[in-house]
Amino acid sequence: MIYIHLLESMSLIAVAAYVYSQVNIFKKLIKNELENSDKLMLIVFFGLLGILSNYTGVDVRPYNINNNNIGFYDAIANTRPIAAVVAGYIGGSFLGIGVGAISGLHRYFLGGFTALPCALATIFEGIIGALTRKYSNDSDFNVKHIFIGTVVAEIIQMGIILLISRPFSIAYKLVNIIALPMILINSFGAAIFVNIIKNERESYNIIGAIQAQKVLNIAQKTVNYMRKGLNVETAKKVSKIIYEMSDIEGVFIGDKHRILAYSGKELNKDEVDKKLSDYYDNPGYRIIEISHKRKKLVFIFIPFNISNSDFEGMLGFGIKSKKQLNIYFKQFIEELCSLLSNQIELYKLNKMAEELSTAKFQVLRAQIKPHFLFNTLNTIASLCRTNPLKARGLIVDLSNYFRQTLKNQEDFLPLKYEIEFIKSYISIEKARFGNRLKLVIDIPKSLMNINMPVFILQPIVENAVNHGILPKAEGGTIFLKVDLYRNYEKSRDELIFSVEDNGVGMDKKILKNLINNCTSMGLKNVNERLKLLYGENYKINIETLPNKGTKVSFSIPIEEGGLYSK
Repeated sequence: MIYIHLLESMSLIAVAAYVYSQVNIFKKLIKNELENSDKLMLIVFFGLLGILSNYTGVDVRPYNINNNNIGFYDAIANTRPIAAVVAGYIGGSFLGIGVGAISGLHRYFLGGFTALPCALATIFEGIIGALTRKYSNDSDFNVKHIFIGTVVAEIIQMGIILLISRPFSIAYKLVNIIALPMILINSFGAAIFVNIIKNERESYNIIGAIQAQKVLNIAQKTVNYMRKGLNVETAKKVSKIIYEMSDIEGVFIGDKHRILAYSGKELNKDEVDKKLSDYYDNPGYRIIEISHKRKKLVFIFIPFNISNSDFEGMLGFGIKSKKQLNIYFKQFIEELCSLLSNQIELYKLNKMAEELSTAKFQVLRAQIKPHFLFNTLNTIASLCRTNPLKARGLIVDLSNYFRQTLKNQEDFLPLKYEIEFIKSYISIEKARFGNRLKLVIDIPKSLMNINMPVFILQPIVENAVNHGILPKAEGGTIFLKVDLYRNYEKSRDELIFSVEDNGVGMDKKILKNLINNCTSMGLKNVNERLKLLYGENYKINIETLPNKGTKVSFSIPIEEGGLYSK
């Protein structure tokens, strides 16, 4: 009978698992974007699930006197442990302890001679769930591990009941009755809960990978047109590509002043003009319904995200109804808009470089290397099939890399921005070369806000990757270090930078050729910029030995409150 009642209670757990997998907070958990407010919501969710499990439990009376049930010896066999164990498993110890405390406290106030041990055991179960995930060495949800973890948790609960509940003889009889049913049913229940979440997570990743692949395919086909800038001709071709390659009803492309092109199903021109005139009066992320022949299409308008710029234009995507506006579609349009925004930024940068023809923009322009971009896009395309989460992260790194390249309109920026730029570059290269490439950064936090010339460190790091680490079969490590040094001769502080690798190194002849024939953003360019800014005494110093590695170092003078320049 206990088995049947517990199985009935477990159906509540299965329903809860499905509901949980459909809410927005589950999507945040997949992307590891949980904020403190999200964690509190999860504690409430699983805490309520534990409380409901208390009410759906089986009332067990292991002892009666003169055939009269005595309430003091009442106990409850229930599925409450599933909530605590699963919460700890998917959210960590904070979540597990929180859920265990809520549902355990509720169990305590229900009374019975096992009230206290059951309450304490629920907290321990939450901790065991967290430990199961931590020590399983499996970043994904593992049904086998959660089953074993719940078995252990339930055995511990039985031990706590025997240890605390009195009289011992009654506690012993109770454990004989409930131990096996609760261990089996709750362990299977936790496994079912996690399996439902795992299946939904895999479906989410598969759909995400398909959407990411679609975005990349569109971006690849549109890049040649977007290189010419955002105008009527390019907008027509790009909108047609997006419409033909996407399951949408239509697509608008506009600049900051007007709609440039539309591809898709026929629309009422007068209503389109009115609605879009209203949109341009108040641009932003908007949902607009446009009627045509007694039918309505829903359009989602999303502005291009151009660095250091106000509204520059937008994309509009048409769907049949708001029901299609799910998280997958939102990610698709946001990622596509982000990639097209980057393409527009690349065009603007090239245009500025041509018009201004200054050294600064030549430096920025040199960073945009087609082979680097295409290699990275190919890597992302491959990862979309094998590791969609990593592919999505790499898209973010690539976006950050080019955004950082494009957005800087200053000659000097805090050191921390240069380090962020380098981290994005290394993340992209590691996606291609894996564990063959490592970066170790040793910089005191107190130095991170000191200004330095933009794009000084990154070319040196890139040189270490291409000429030091990658030619080495087993790869190697790059050590980036920054120290503060007092130059007593000139009575000022200096920053000492060093980029050292344990790669293949080089002899003097190769070193001389590298310095004399590198591109404008290579070591020669860095050396010339340093001397131009600070004088002949400030230049790069290179130490290298074949098969030992290379060290590039230089110093920058600083004064109180920022950067020194002559």
